[in-house]
Amino acid sequence: MRRRVLVGGAVLVAASVAAGCSGGDDPASTGGTGSGGTSATGGSSATGGSAAGSSATGGTTTGGSGGASAGSGTGGSTSGGTGGANEGGEAGNGEGGMLACAKDVQEAKLTPANLLFVIDKSGSMECNPPNGDEQLGAMCENFPRKEDPDADSKWEVTRDALAMALDTLAMQDNISAGLSVFPKGTASNSCSVEAAPDVPIGRLNATQRAAIGDVLDAVNPAGLTPIAGATILSYSHLAAELRARELVGNTFVVLLTDGAETCREEELTNLVSEDVPNARLFNIRTFVIGAPGSEQARGLLSRIAYEGGTATSPSCDHSGALTDDDTGDCHFDMTTSMDFAADLNDALLAISRTKTLSCTFDVPTNPSGGGVNLNEVNVEFQPGTGRVEDVLNVAGQDCANNVDGWQYSADRTKIILCGDICDRVQADPEGQVSIVLGCPTVKDVT
Repeated sequence: MRRRVLVGGAVLVAASVAAGCSGGDDPASTGGTGSGGTSATGGSSATGGSAAGSSATGGTTTGGSGGASAGSGTGGSTSGGTGGANEGGEAGNGEGGMLACAKDVQEAKLTPANLLFVIDKSGSMECNPPNGDEQLGAMCENFPRKEDPDADSKWEVTRDALAMALDTLAMQDNISAGLSVFPKGTASNSCSVEAAPDVPIGRLNATQRAAIGDVLDAVNPAGLTPIAGATILSYSHLAAELRARELVGNTFVVLLTDGAETCREEELTNLVSEDVPNARLFNIRTFVIGAPGSEQARGLLSRIAYEGGTATSPSCDHSGALTDDDTGDCHFDMTTSMDFAADLNDALLAISRTKTLSCTFDVPTNPSGGGVNLNEVNVEFQPGTGRVEDVLNVAGQDCANNVDGWQYSADRTKIILCGDICDRVQADPEGQVSIVLGCPTVKDVT
């Protein structure tokens, strides 16, 4: 049984989500409460009678006009009438249910998301993925070339997986994306990096998708692995864009590499202790994918993911050293993959469907002006087929633990769906999330 409470209102107990700011949970029992007199019995839940009990403040109404579940009287559709609420039903469209106290109902708007893919094209990306063959993996370190010319290289696998991820992301209305590959140049010893992306971040429409694809198709892997330089300059570019208000919303770096830092090891301490945390101050988070070949960089890559706010779990190991250490599991680690292509596709799909991209909504504005009372905000989900459902607020619980409901972001400017409701919203292209202003927030206190 889930318990819920109205912030600033009465405590309610329900076996499932029940609509209404003042309605009872049992369709045949109490509706709203007030101070004077007892109501008439009202209609039955099956027929929706029309006898409306007087609900002067104090007494209790039983059902009220419209009934409690299937009534169609004054109280409105399939939900509680005046004072009534059906168990597990949606808010009525008349006097009863959530809309009785709502000042405004707005369609939830996904928060814009900006992704900059920062992709390693060093010489070792020309090797075939070892897919569990330790000898093949070791050979790549000394001879970065395809041992099997008929099989895809790590770069070709990465290029194709990115193409699929971009196609998935392009189906969302709120995504902008860009691309930066490193190192620059074709020399085998190149450590060159640049702040400006190869494809600047832009709305991920057909034109932007084609521009990123053209750059990926033209790459010939070569050079060393300047992870620190590429990452730091990416942050610098994004911070400048955010300061200039060229980017709006949540911003992410998606770093993919198949090796350890081979250009500026002395910069790694500053990278993980200053640059990555400072990027978080600009609301820039960092996903990290370690391709086969990055075994000895697990310590570094896990630290970047952990400090970058995208750790695979709250308890992941980020204790490894920044150089020559295979300890760490906070990032997407592909090093032991038996099928690099499939596992990379899965990792990129997980990133493209992360809750911060597809289940984060802006807190709406108050149509009457002034601010929004954050204690009087509720979330509803209307599936493509089915009835409107209240989504319980799960403040104080950890979204990472797959708790089901919604909560505010740390700065209380965003609404984030957690757990099963996020999965259902993602899987239902016909569904609609709405935000109700003016009713005390219904909280899950499980």
